[in-house]
Parts: sequence; C-alpha cells; structure tokens
Amino acid sequence: MPTSPDTPLYNSRIFDSYLKLLRKRYPSVDTQALLAHAGMKQHEVSDPGHWFSQRQVNLFHDKLVQITGEPGIAREAGRYSASPDALGPLRSFLLGMVGPEYIFYLVNRIAPRFTRSSRCSARKTGPREVELTVAFHEGVQENPRQCENRIGFFEAAFLLFDHDFPEIEHTECIFKGGKVCRYLIRWRPSATYRLLLAQRISTLLLVGGLLADLLYNHSVLGLPLFLGLLSYLGFTLLSRHIERKALLSSLTSMRNSSERLLSQVQENFDRALAINEIGQIISTRTELSEILSSVNQVLHKRLGYGRGIVYLLDPQRNILVLRGCFGFSPEDEETVRCIEFPLSAPAPRGVLVTCFHTQQPVLVGDIEEIRGQAVPENFALISALGVRSFICAPILCEGEALGVLAVDDASREGGLLQSDLNLIQGIAPVIGISVRNAMRLANERRLSEQLRKASEHLERRVAERTSELSRAYAELEFLYDSVSHDLRTPLRVIYGYGELLLDGYGHTLDGPAREYLASIISGGERMEQTLDRMLDFSAVKSAQLTLETVDLSLMAQRILADLRITDPDREVELEIQEGVLVTGDQRLLSGVMENLLGNAWKYSALKGCTRIAFGQKDGVCYVRDNGEGFEMAQAGKLFIPFQKLHDGSRFQGHGLGLSMVLRMLERMGGRVWGEGRPGEGATFYFTLPPAETP
Repeated sequence: MPTSPDTPLYNSRIFDSYLKLLRKRYPSVDTQALLAHAGMKQHEVSDPGHWFSQRQVNLFHDKLVQITGEPGIAREAGRYSASPDALGPLRSFLLGMVGPEYIFYLVNRIAPRFTRSSRCSARKTGPREVELTVAFHEGVQENPRQCENRIGFFEAAFLLFDHDFPEIEHTECIFKGGKVCRYLIRWRPSATYRLLLAQRISTLLLVGGLLADLLYNHSVLGLPLFLGLLSYLGFTLLSRHIERKALLSSLTSMRNSSERLLSQVQENFDRALAINEIGQIISTRTELSEILSSVNQVLHKRLGYGRGIVYLLDPQRNILVLRGCFGFSPEDEETVRCIEFPLSAPAPRGVLVTCFHTQQPVLVGDIEEIRGQAVPENFALISALGVRSFICAPILCEGEALGVLAVDDASREGGLLQSDLNLIQGIAPVIGISVRNAMRLANERRLSEQLRKASEHLERRVAERTSELSRAYAELEFLYDSVSHDLRTPLRVIYGYGELLLDGYGHTLDGPAREYLASIISGGERMEQTLDRMLDFSAVKSAQLTLETVDLSLMAQRILADLRITDPDREVELEIQEGVLVTGDQRLLSGVMENLLGNAWKYSALKGCTRIAFGQKDGVCYVRDNGEGFEMAQAGKLFIPFQKLHDGSRFQGHGLGLSMVLRMLERMGGRVWGEGRPGEGATFYFTLPPAETP
C-alpha cells in the first residue's frame, strides 16, 4: 500500500542516537526546541516502540543542520551509534557476532528494527567486499541526509569491532536518478587477522629453518632458529590473548543481550498473563463493580502501574463518573471523585473528555504539555497528586464509547512509553466488552424482574377475567335455559289461543283480521323454534361425546337428498367427494353438516343453478356454494350468535346456526372459518383432530 508523508516509518532509536550525540558533543543545542520544531516529544524519542513520519524526519534534519552548522552531522550520528550508550540492547546483540561482515549478511533482519521505508539486501562480491541495496517502498521520498546517516551506520558496524573505517562507494543513489541506493563496502583486514597472518608466516619460517638446520651445519642457523622460535611463541601468545579477549567480550555481550531478552520475555509474559486474567474475570463475574475491581487489581499487581482510574458514562449519558480506581490513598481517592468530566462542556474540555469523544488513546509524556487543554481546577488537582505522565484510552464496545481508562506511574523513571500505550489500548476494549455485558445482564435482570411482575399481574388479571367470564357464561347458560323453558308456556298460550280464535271465529272476521291472526300464530311458531335452537346451543357444552369414525360423505349425501325433497324443481349440481372419514361425535357432526349444507342450500336458492361441493384436502374439510357470499370485512360476525349478514326478508334464519357449528367443532377439538365474495358464493372450512387424539 502506498505510503504518505505522515506514515510512521522510522524508529525512535535513530533519533535517540542523535540526541545522545548532541548532549555529548553539542551541549549548547536546545534539544527541546529541535524536537518541538519536528513535532516530536522527548518521551516518544525515548520509547523504542515509537515511529516517526517522513515529514517529521525532514523537519528534524533541516533544523538540526541549521542550529549546529554541520552539514555532515547525519553521517556523524550514524557513526555515533557504535558508542556504548547509543544502541542499547541491539549493540550487545551485534557484538555477539563474529565480525562486522556478519552484520551485513543479516541486514534484511536488522534493518526493519529501524525503518519501514525500504527493503535492504546484501550480496558478497569479494573476500572483504559486500554490496548493499536499499529499495524504497512506493510513495517513500527520503532526503539526502538520511542517505548519509545510513552510510554512518555502515561505518559504525566496523567501529563496533575496532576495525578501521571501511571504504564505502555509493555506486547508485536515488537522489542522483537511480532507482535504488546501492553501496559497495570494502574493508582491510583487522588487527587480529593481521596478527594471525604474522603467526602463520613465522610458523612457516620456523619450519623452514629447522629443515635447513638438519641439512646443513647446525651452528650456522642456531641464532636465527632461536629468534624465529621466540617470534612464533610471541605471536602465538599475543593472538591467543587477543582471541580470548574478543571471546570474553562477545560472551559478555551475548550474556547482557540474553539477560535483557529474558527481561523482555518476562515482561511480555506478565502482560499476556494479565490479559488472560482479565479474560477470566470477564467470564466468571457478572457484576460491574466486581469486574472493575478485579481488573484494577490486575493492572496494579501484574503490570505494575502505580495508579489508575476508570470513568464510565452515567445513566443520563452526559457526564463521566468514576466507577473504579487503584493506587490512591483514601484522601486522594476522595480528591479524584471530586473531579467532574461533563461531556458537553465548552473548551477546554480536558484530555479524558477529548479521548472519549475522539475514541483515540492518548499518551501524555509531561502534563505541562496539556496545561492549556485541561480545566484549570482539574489540572491543579492532578498536579497536586504528583502525576507527571499518564495514558488514557477509550473503553469501547461495538464502536461505542462507554468510558475512559487512565493509568500513570509516578515512581517510574522516564515516564510511560508507547509500549504501555499499546498495552492499555489493547486492554481497554476487553474492559469495554465486560462493561457492556455487565450492563446488558443488569438490564436483562431488571427487565426479567419487570416481566415477572407484569406476568404475575397479568396472570391475576387473566384469572380474574376468566372467573368473571365463567360466571357470565354460566349466567348466560342459565339465561338460555330459563328463557327457553319459561317463555315456552306463555308463548304456546299466545299462538294456541290464536289458532282457536282463527278456527272458531275465523269465518266472522274480515281478511285483514285473519291475516293478523295468521301472523301471530306464525311468529309464535318461529319463536318456539328459536327457543329450541337456544336449548340445543346450550346443550352442546354439556353433551357427552362419543368419538367414532364417521363417513361425512354419506352424511352429506343424505342431508342434500332431504333438502332436494323440499324444492324438487330447483336445478342443482352437486359434487361430493367419496370416502371423507373423520373421527368425532356423530350427533355433533350431523349438526355441523346440517347447518353448513343447509346454509349453502338456502343462500344459493336465488341462483339459476345451485352448485354445492363437499370434500376434503390436506386434512381440511370444506363446503362450497355459488350463493350470495359475503364481504370478508364482515367475516368476524359469522360465528356470533344472532348476527346476520344478509337481509332477513330474503333469507329466513335465526342467526344461531354458524355459532352452533363453531361451538360443536370446538367441543370436539376442531375449528372452522369461512371465505367468500359478494355474489360469488362462499366456502366454509373446518378441521378435526387426528383419530388418536382423545
């Protein structure tokens, strides 16, 4: 991916070497002003995990040459990296090698520790000659001083081993039209190598002298042989001394490097263990206060941070509230609790609020840097607590900021580093997940309790309504029975006397009077039929069921045959599916079929040809006709007692038929529904449970 001028490319150890050189050889240079001009901070340069951009590097080099007046200071800084205090642990690692040439063979592994701007490769071209090639990544545009600094680093590799300066030929340079920077490095033999060579020569001379002494007069070569032997012994002792010294130095460097590496491994192990412990805390605790307390203990004991605070959003989401802290005395903790962080406060809002809003971590190397950004009262309290540097990271979950985690360590020399920021930045989202889970669990518990109370209240209301409905239903049943029985006798008296009056005195009455009497008698008979239906409707509930296999096809044929006798002149087309067998009570099923087929016969009477069909599909029985039909918007009234969807003057009925069908099917565990269109007929469907259902 192409880089930009603001992409972090260069490790802070390069510029740490510059600052150490300036403090030793240019003490008059104001390094703070130099760093400020380049947009760098002292704690960033001291942090081996920090990286700077090309823009910062260009500003740093331009200002450095300006204030020192030394155009070649970049190369000088590169050479200075060979000093004992320049590269730190990396110097011990390099000294553990046999010689400088081995550094170049591993340059592709060493270079990424310092730069991400390029790829570096080495090729041996002679006994003491290496060609190095630096190929830059897309978008990288270094400046010539970085090339000089790189040459200084190559020279430092030889200074580490007390070699003379090598001969470096810059055969191809990107700043002179080349595609890469290519360096041809040659070096002379080291003092150790020359001493070893002298030892080998003296050995050859000594062997030659001994052979000559054996062949010629012994007295002639006695003194030269003695001198040659002394030379051989001297060179041997000296070379052994130098080798032993170099070996001890190499072993010491390797030991120091190993100790530092073990220390770093232990530190990484502690951090990994801390993250693992935080994960266990999340998986074993559900209360937010317990989670935050345990996380604070891990940060304090396992990672060694002196103090820390956790601020979370309050329920109104307009202020950050302290929810946990560690490392504070009781008095200091009360002081911290007094600090408020309103999220909607005007500028200056403070680092914590800014961190919360931007959702970006912040490393403050020196609190004086944020004096202008902080609320004056809060800054005074923080200063009184002895805070020198601190890290704050947003506590995030699913892209939403829930709070801020901040740590500091007043006892740590040099302050907090980028590696600490990376660690806290990795821990904060883990805390965010646990906080969100704890909040959700608390909400679920609260909602569960509310639902439980609502359910109990609903159950009480349902029980009360059910009891009321049962009483009302029982009263309605009693009313049906009472009305049906109590009205039957006076009703018979009314239309019975009407019949007597019509039979005994009808010949003396005029036509209208006889019609009035006939209407009284007919109304009484219909009323008696309605009462009978009401008794049947009431009797359905208490009827004893006898479940058996019933052939609805034969039942439909019988009912329709009886209906055809009532109107033999009507043109009728019947479609009855054979073998429709169901399990139910035969008496109730007979009532269901009589009502449904009777309605189909009645409401299709005005059609030129009556078409009625009965059958079963996918376990659902149906009765279909081509009669008057109905509006589906009125379908809810079909099964309500005494509700009629059609004009009573055209179609006689008492409005109880379909309500009785519904009750009878429900009594057998089935259900019924209807579909229709005005003028196009209707279809009624009903189901019954399988035969094995009791």
